[in-house]
Amino acid sequence: MSDMWKKWEGQVADHKYQLQRYLGSTDHSVVFLAEFHDPQPRQAAIKFISADVSDRDQQIAAWKNAAQLSHPNLIQIYGAGLCKIEDTELLYVAMEYAEENLAQVLPHRALMAEEGKELLNAVANALVYLHGKNMTHGHVRPSNILATNEVLKLSSDTIFPAGESREMRRERSAYDAPELPDSPYTPAADIWSLGVTLVEAFTQQPTVLPFDEQADPIVPPAVRDPFLEIARHTLQREPRLRWTSAKITERLNPAVAAARSVAAGAGATSHSAVASAAPAVVGTASVSTPTVMSPVDVPLSKEPAIPLSKQPPAPAKRAAISTPPVREDGAAAQETVVLPNYVIPLFAALLAIIALILLPLVLRHRTRPQASTVQPSASANAPNVAATPSNSTPANVLPAPKLAPAKSAPQPAEASTTHAQPLTPAAPATTSRDTEVPPTPAQTKFNAPQARGEALDQVKPEVSAKALATIQGTVRVIVNVHVDAAGNVTEATLDNAGPSRYFADLALKAARQWVFTPPDANGRSVPSDWQIQFAFTQAGANATANQVQP
Repeated sequence: MSDMWKKWEGQVADHKYQLQRYLGSTDHSVVFLAEFHDPQPRQAAIKFISADVSDRDQQIAAWKNAAQLSHPNLIQIYGAGLCKIEDTELLYVAMEYAEENLAQVLPHRALMAEEGKELLNAVANALVYLHGKNMTHGHVRPSNILATNEVLKLSSDTIFPAGESREMRRERSAYDAPELPDSPYTPAADIWSLGVTLVEAFTQQPTVLPFDEQADPIVPPAVRDPFLEIARHTLQREPRLRWTSAKITERLNPAVAAARSVAAGAGATSHSAVASAAPAVVGTASVSTPTVMSPVDVPLSKEPAIPLSKQPPAPAKRAAISTPPVREDGAAAQETVVLPNYVIPLFAALLAIIALILLPLVLRHRTRPQASTVQPSASANAPNVAATPSNSTPANVLPAPKLAPAKSAPQPAEASTTHAQPLTPAAPATTSRDTEVPPTPAQTKFNAPQARGEALDQVKPEVSAKALATIQGTVRVIVNVHVDAAGNVTEATLDNAGPSRYFADLALKAARQWVFTPPDANGRSVPSDWQIQFAFTQAGANATANQVQP
């Protein structure tokens, strides 16, 4: 069959796409690598199906609608339509070309946890986008999860409006939800397909429906949380019980979900406040049901920002208050003393002047005794003080008396004329470190080197060349080991078995033979815990060890 399709290489589809290389085919479609100009030469994957289908106009319309979608985790569609190659009428869709897909990886190895999270995030985000536009993918499976420029993307050529029935041109598989094809395609059907794909990503086998038509599939224990929980909630026979794509992204990214919840709560509070204030502002108190209004729709209030009762009185009225009222009997009422406005600033200025006069006297009085207490024995520290950067010297440090410096320091001109003979070096000059206060126990512990061990004999796993040839990428296994005070491994357990039990057993066997230099604590060798990370590639096996305790 492939030889027949390869004859089309070099043909031009729709006067635009030149077929360069045959990529693959199914019972109902064939895919080529093509080149077109837009206006620069670009590559595309172009898919053909027979034009002799009952819903060809509906299919072309669906492809053209999908070409209008834009999401970083969706394959872009460049064009679609009807064409003829060697008198064969065909429907075609030209898409962004991807280097590989998940179906090419899983026969060789399962995904690691980080890879699974990246995969699930990419597909779930694409489904959130599609389901939000009332669209469904209809065929989530490993072969439709592609990688281009190191970005995971979901194919776009099967996207249809949700709720519409479509012709199934392939055999029913485990990726199809139990309610299909009797029911229209819905977002819940996409979630089922995603659950089957998720299980296969970690076990290399798709989920199989049990014989009991009422029972849900059993997720293998090789799938770990949070993927285990997600798989169980996506593989529910009842469509309404399955998680939504948005719920999956929230479970994968709880911090993002919490931030969205806070933002949504703040938005709801803001809208409620505007709605409750709207009747009072616009003067519609008779309306019993508050209407949520946008802040930009609320007219400005004609009332002042501060009620008149709380505004400060005018200056003229303040002067009237200072006039003593006259009682009816003619006697003057008790006077209210009101200070003029200039009294307080004048009093503050007077205090500032007094402070400026007295502060230098106080500082001078406190500084003189310190100068008199400087001892000549501190002269040896003078070169070190002078060498200290100016920005680190305290402002209240007084200069030391000018005595003869040590030989290691340059001799000032004044000292050379006063002291013709050098000082007798009876003892080495005292450094600033000699006069420092000994560090506290906390400082000593912080500055002292911590006790660390070292991997002395690193035994690598013995892997056959045939087994190495099956590896695509890197297979990682993590082993936790306990090492006694003599440096020997006494216990080894798997922390992460990786995708293959074969490689996990080899790593565990090798880890038990490792020998370490034990860490030292207070002059004594102590036991330690280590984590050994093995990496298997086609080139061989490598390992690195990290000390965990102490």
